[in-house]
Amino acid sequence: MSLSLAHRRALPALATIVAGSLLLAGCASGQDEAAAQPAAVDAGAGFPVTLENAYGEVTIPAKPERVATLGYADVALASALGANVVVAPESFTSISGSGSEKNLPYIDALPDSTVWVNPMGVNVEQVASAKPDVILATAAFTLDEKLYKQLSDIAPVVTYSEALYGETGEDSALRIGEALGETDGAEALIEQADTAIAELQKELPNLDGGTFLYGQARDGVVVMLVEEANVTAQFMQRLGLVSLPAVTALGGKGSVPGAIDVSVEQAPLFNDAGVLFMTYQSDALQEKFETDPIVSAQPIMSERYVPVGLEAATALQDPNVASVPWLLSELRPGLELIPAK
Repeated sequence: MSLSLAHRRALPALATIVAGSLLLAGCASGQDEAAAQPAAVDAGAGFPVTLENAYGEVTIPAKPERVATLGYADVALASALGANVVVAPESFTSISGSGSEKNLPYIDALPDSTVWVNPMGVNVEQVASAKPDVILATAAFTLDEKLYKQLSDIAPVVTYSEALYGETGEDSALRIGEALGETDGAEALIEQADTAIAELQKELPNLDGGTFLYGQARDGVVVMLVEEANVTAQFMQRLGLVSLPAVTALGGKGSVPGAIDVSVEQAPLFNDAGVLFMTYQSDALQEKFETDPIVSAQPIMSERYVPVGLEAATALQDPNVASVPWLLSELRPGLELIPAK
């Protein structure tokens, strides 16, 4: 049966947030002189805020009113926190031509004036045209130091603290919450995600100790995400699932961190998995995998194989707490297939 769909590991704490308050210059000696002083600019509670980025320190002087977002987690979290998003990354379905909707399915409609950028190659001029006062790039997967410096000429840029996908979804939410002056809102999103996971685990007790495989088929090889070094595997394991030991035991270095490359000749190993989730870079690769003589002969392909839709796959690539309820609903049909222990 083929269905259509789509952690918490202790990491170093967030970089220290340095909050300061504005002080009036000079010292007034009388009422008239005090009245003559210019009014202090209200930067907002907790501002300015200073964060340590992967490319250096950044200071946000006041609560942002116009927010540019360059990664999918950035726009999801900013939107959920009520920010005025003026720049957003275009969805992969729109970029690839497989769909016309630029917005992500788990984000409320953005204003018609939103500037959409291609996350595969951010156009700096497009970002500048929106006149943002902060740029969120914690999940911008094409960001490098050169692009960071170009964007920094526009507005303060908030990136990941050390490496792309190097933080938990909770830490990323808190980081963006600090940048936007919405820490309470970020904590509420984390609680919402925790509740959604707990409710799913209660409804599907088969998840506890169940086994899974999640991979991407490429030309002649399947990249299986199995280790905690990968945030996708972390998320699946947080549901109570365990990466299939038979595949994990293969060892070897995968194409991406926390992954193991498995040849299609080893497909018989897949049969012991409670569910086999797969994603693809193209329809051609999906057809090639599904029609491979060895793969198609495996019982799991007709029983517990679930291809993951493009938007769900991108959400799984970097699970953010704002997307968790939607993501769980996308994965649920496959999760229900896992046999009870």
